[in-house]
Order: sequence, then structure tokens, then C-alpha cells
Amino acid sequence: MSCPPLVSNYNTPRIQWYQTDLTVVISIQLIDVRDYYLRIEDDHLLFSTIKDNKKYYLILYLFGSVKAEKTVHKNIDREIKVYLTKTVKWYPWLRLTLSDEKNPLISYDVHHIYETQQSQEIFEDAGQSSKPKSNYRSMNIMPVVPSSDEEGFISEDDDDFFCE
Repeated sequence: MSCPPLVSNYNTPRIQWYQTDLTVVISIQLIDVRDYYLRIEDDHLLFSTIKDNKKYYLILYLFGSVKAEKTVHKNIDREIKVYLTKTVKWYPWLRLTLSDEKNPLISYDVHHIYETQQSQEIFEDAGQSSKPKSNYRSMNIMPVVPSSDEEGFISEDDDDFFCE
């Protein structure tokens, strides 16, 4: 049995995104959109609109969770910006979507890469580092296993050492 190819009547808009320590900003690249539908849940985003008799539809299952009630969106003439508040602050997302497959319509906004680097530098200048520091010097000391004929060997018969 031959299955027909899956064809959608909807188009998918281009997406650019970037993140800060507290937010994820998604730019839906559509020019002169007046009416659109946007729904944000804790783990996904739904968007749809009709422009020039073309239907656009987008579903994004997000990499991390967001606070849906704190979402803000702006319709700029050349794009629609969606500001999502991260549930886990200071945790960088590795990608926008949950899927680890590369989507050619989603790209990272390279104009905002410096913001996360600057926030890390500010964090480190405040006396804290994003990497944990050890208070101990790294030493390679092998454990010593005493033999039974050495002095100081504690046996199970020694009642002073073991508590019952």
C-alpha cells in the first residue's frame, strides 16, 4: 500500500530567537501582520495568522519551561516579538525547541550573543563565578590500606573504635 505524501496547507514563518538569563525572546519574521493568534503554555507556543491569503501556523515545543502568565508580545511592523520568562532563571537553553533536530526556519539571533557574555562577566566581576571553585588544592593521594601486621591496624574486635 502506498501512502500519499503529507502536505500541509499552512506555511511556517521564519523564527529568530535569543536568550538572556531571565527571558527567551522569539521573533516571528512576518511583515505587516495585523491580526494573529498567539497562545503560550508552560512548555509550548502556538501561533497562527493569515497574510496575503497565505495561512501561517507554528507550534514550538520549547526546550525549557516558561511562565505563561508573564508572557509579553509586541507587533512591530516587520516582526512579532514574544518575550517569554524562564521558569528556571540563569539556566541557559541549549536550543529553542525540545527536538534536537535542526530546523532550517529557526535560527539564533547573532546580534544578541554579546548580552549573555556580558552578563556572565558582570556575574564574575561581582565576586562570583559561573563555574564552581574548589576550596582545596587538587592533590593525587592514593588511599593507604593497612595490612594486618602493621601497627595501628584496627580490627573488628577492638571495642573502643566500633560503636554498637
